[in-house]
Amino acid sequence: MSNEQLDQLREKLDQVNLEILELINKRAELVKETGQVKEKQGANRSYDPVRERDMLNLIKQHNNGPFEDSTIIHLFKEIFKAGLELQEDDHSKALLVSRKKKPEDTVIDINGVKFGDGNQHFIFGPCSVESYEQVAEVAAAIKKEGFKVIRGGGI
Repeated sequence: MSNEQLDQLREKLDQVNLEILELINKRAELVKETGQVKEKQGANRSYDPVRERDMLNLIKQHNNGPFEDSTIIHLFKEIFKAGLELQEDDHSKALLVSRKKKPEDTVIDINGVKFGDGNQHFIFGPCSVESYEQVAEVAAAIKKEGFKVIRGGGI
């Protein structure tokens, strides 16, 4: 294959990429409009597995290759996921303890410690550790300073 042929194919690929981008953005606008209509109707804008299955079945029926159905399904699930994120409220990504998400009198209880109760609390610990011993050493130092140690995963 000559360099000229390769360049022509790459130009065509670039054009197709831009067409796909345009269609994905067009789809995103339709998803946003759908979310707005659902909101006006008071309908739930959350994930609908039946609707997703129906869309994926339609896509599979029209997939003439060369990609396997599983590859196409994977790609479209990512597109669907991105679309759902467009429909989420602006506050959906706020921290649970954020005053933007909850009223000022919100108190959250984590392992018996109340956050938001008007008392000052400190949250700290090793962000990256090399061993269990290092975690134990940091916890012991924190406890020695009179702070309560809460262990566990995320909320």
